[in-house]
Amino acid sequence: MNILKLRFLIVPLLVLSSYNFVYGQCAGTSTTIDVCTKDADVGNRNFDLFAQLGGTPATGGTWSTTNPANFVALNQTTGIVDLWRINNYGIHRFTYTNTACNQSAVVTINLGGYPGEDNIDGSANACSDDSNVNLHGFLGSNIDGKVQDFNGLWEEDPSTATNQLDNNIFNAQAAGPGIYIFTYTVLEVSSCASRTSTVILEVHPAANSGLPNSLTFCTNEDLSGYTNLDLNSRLVGEDPNGTWSENGTNQLSDLNDSFINIQELNDNFGYGTYSFTYTVFPSHPVCEEQSSVVNINILPVLDGEITTESVCFGSDYIVELTYDDTIFHNGSFILTYSVDGRLEEAPTTLTNGSGSFMVDPDLVPVNRILTLSVLGIESVSPLRDICPTILVPPTTFLAADSSVSVQDICVNNDATVTFTNILDEDGNFANGAYSTDYTLNLPTGDPIVISNAPLTFTNGSASLTIPNTNFATEGDYDIDLTITDSYSTNCPLTANFTVIPVPSPIQLDLQIDNNCDATQIDVIIDAPVLSDGSYTITYDVMEMDSNTILTTNTINFTGGTADYQIDVDALPIGNYTASVRSTQNDTTPCRLVYDFEEQENFSRGGIPEAPQAAEEQIFCTVDYPNEPTLMDIEVTSNGALLFYATATDTDILPITTLLENGEDYYISNTDPASNCEGSDRIRVLTILSDPSGPTTNNSAPIFCAEDNPTLSLIAIDSPAGSSIIWFNADVSGTLLDSTTTLVDGQTYYAAILNEQNCTSSQRLAITPTIITVAPSNLSDTELTACGLDNPTVQELRALEDEMENDVFWFLTETGGTALDNDTPLQTDTVYYAESRDPATGCSSASRVPVNVDLSACDPEDYDFFIPDGFSPNADNRNDTFFVPNIETIFPDYTIEILNRYGTTLFKGDKNNPAWDGSNGSSIAPNGIYFYIINYNKDNFEPVQGRLYLNR
Repeated sequence: MNILKLRFLIVPLLVLSSYNFVYGQCAGTSTTIDVCTKDADVGNRNFDLFAQLGGTPATGGTWSTTNPANFVALNQTTGIVDLWRINNYGIHRFTYTNTACNQSAVVTINLGGYPGEDNIDGSANACSDDSNVNLHGFLGSNIDGKVQDFNGLWEEDPSTATNQLDNNIFNAQAAGPGIYIFTYTVLEVSSCASRTSTVILEVHPAANSGLPNSLTFCTNEDLSGYTNLDLNSRLVGEDPNGTWSENGTNQLSDLNDSFINIQELNDNFGYGTYSFTYTVFPSHPVCEEQSSVVNINILPVLDGEITTESVCFGSDYIVELTYDDTIFHNGSFILTYSVDGRLEEAPTTLTNGSGSFMVDPDLVPVNRILTLSVLGIESVSPLRDICPTILVPPTTFLAADSSVSVQDICVNNDATVTFTNILDEDGNFANGAYSTDYTLNLPTGDPIVISNAPLTFTNGSASLTIPNTNFATEGDYDIDLTITDSYSTNCPLTANFTVIPVPSPIQLDLQIDNNCDATQIDVIIDAPVLSDGSYTITYDVMEMDSNTILTTNTINFTGGTADYQIDVDALPIGNYTASVRSTQNDTTPCRLVYDFEEQENFSRGGIPEAPQAAEEQIFCTVDYPNEPTLMDIEVTSNGALLFYATATDTDILPITTLLENGEDYYISNTDPASNCEGSDRIRVLTILSDPSGPTTNNSAPIFCAEDNPTLSLIAIDSPAGSSIIWFNADVSGTLLDSTTTLVDGQTYYAAILNEQNCTSSQRLAITPTIITVAPSNLSDTELTACGLDNPTVQELRALEDEMENDVFWFLTETGGTALDNDTPLQTDTVYYAESRDPATGCSSASRVPVNVDLSACDPEDYDFFIPDGFSPNADNRNDTFFVPNIETIFPDYTIEILNRYGTTLFKGDKNNPAWDGSNGSSIAPNGIYFYIINYNKDNFEPVQGRLYLNR
């Protein structure tokens, strides 16, 4: 019973008019009351403050409080306050204000404390692994809205004191298992005495699954000593009442089994990680079950052999590696190898039992037998542990620089073949007699085969003479040789040489003045190989149309050079031919012909039309393997072209002159019927364009296959104004479109295309790696659980069966954001699993759908009940009739409400679960009604019952 103490103030009675008296007292007078045991009277939930005012307060005012803790408990219009919702004992003030008289009055309540109900019957429990036990959770009552005050004092009972109490938080983890007594005290307020509640808390021991110790073996290791391993021996400190479980190996026969056969694991499944889980259930449901995992790691082993052939110095030293792919996986690796004890690393890709790597040529001395050993291997992609044991025996090889050479000769001369650094069968420089077989390939392509040609070697050197009868024809020859009983070095014993033809005659030049009105012919003899002496040169001038010789003469000169002039100024207008003949007898090697003749046409009178050409011509150097020359300039002309360095220069440039970048060239032409050169020269500026080759910071980019990468995604650096083009070869090849889809391991070649439409001669090799991730291999395609257990995405993890990749869960088949493990699951929802390679971040191209059904709830496990009444009086408590949790346990249920006459008032399901006591537009009266529930699940029969409606 509430104890109300009213204080009255007696004041002199003033005689006022009735109007003024009412106006002056319209807010009433302030008063103070004590409410000591608010919890003892349910009426305190509707405590009328207006009734506590003194005087004659008038209605129509408003109530207020400055204490935010009281705000939700106060109805500011009616002045009704719910004292049960004020959960702090002490002094509480409420102000009534009436604007009609602009006055206020205060009701002050000295509110006694409520410490909640004792909890000493064993229902207060905590787990010994909980360091944050809130003792307030063990107080209160079973009456709706009746809650203890929050500003009381918690204390430990001296008989069980632990010093682990901080306000209302108890550290059960530090205190350990046991029974602990606590008191909660609300202090006295005015006339209200202090009150105390007691909580007896039992801290139950947490389950302990122990510290696991995993085991690691190599797959080729002798595991006969591990055919009966007790998994319990791999735990430390565990509770003895746990059980073992595993996934897919069938090593455990039942929950009592803890023995596994590791040798059988290896025989049946090979290398991999096999997990065995020890689970301990707690002694009390307040504690959670605990699990520890013992992993049996069986590592792959590189077991194989390497082979290499002896190579020729300067060649790529490729080592072939074969291995047992049943005990070692495919992928990219870094090999550690040694050449005669000198260590080096090399990248390699192993696939289906074979691979190769290249030996660093700096480790390879010449002409010495070397030992090659594989000492270690490191996994790169996929990244995984590998057994350190390497079962690859060493091998030997030799790099030689054996060679042959042949000097050029004249026709019908002997050829001498010189051998150097030839090795005997033991790999040492050859000494003594050997036999040689060789094939001499003629310029015609016909071979001459010679067998058993004798040779005598001294320290690897020898020479062989091929008779001159084999060299009657000038041209290029090559020879292939084989030396019997020598070391097989793989060096090609071949040589190319030339049989020199008969030299050209001594050079005579006729130079005729080129003003198209020739007056003089210069005869120039250039024969520096001739010794001093007397030589005869005969010349004549013939009219072209009639073939009449008009001038003839003989010139004598001494020495190797001479310059003579023939006067033709007196010749009439017309075209002529000048001829000069000589018979030479010099000592030039290979010369056989000594008589020769030179002719030159010239004109007396007439000027040919000037040639035509673009003033600026661009040459892409990549299009000219031997560099562009004057003959590559595009010129339109009827006669022969003449090139000069300047507009006035008289020295004609050779047609083979290499073009220079930014250089001007001047061109004239001659009459096609004579030697007449035009007087006009045209200017051509030549631009040689060879863009710098492209560069990149990553010549081996990695892409994910699900992104469908193309050439356009490869990052290439190029100058401003230029673009990147792609080829399928380092030289020539096919031009590729930038939208070309990348192929794993295929090499592409990038070049620069500049503003002048020239391609760089240097190409950049790019070899991308395309990572393809297989879709997740789920053990099931549907998850069933109970929604009342608040399952999360973590529950989906039980379906995963991935050894190497991570799995991410989504609500969409594509796109979207991966779900956190604590994301609540939704029933009748499809979730999508995506595999992702942790080393590269690449994902599977498709996601695997999994449907979630959260209706797998046993009603008996969740205190399922049907209420027997409700009170739809709009007090926000129990205003509707519904069955708690029915939509989760029985998602397809239907409910029907009938009155006593069998008339249906309401039909509901999970989309319309609650009846508000109405019948269409009317209100159902108080009384008894009937319900029919069809569960529509499994073998659950429909139920019917009655309920009471009380407004």
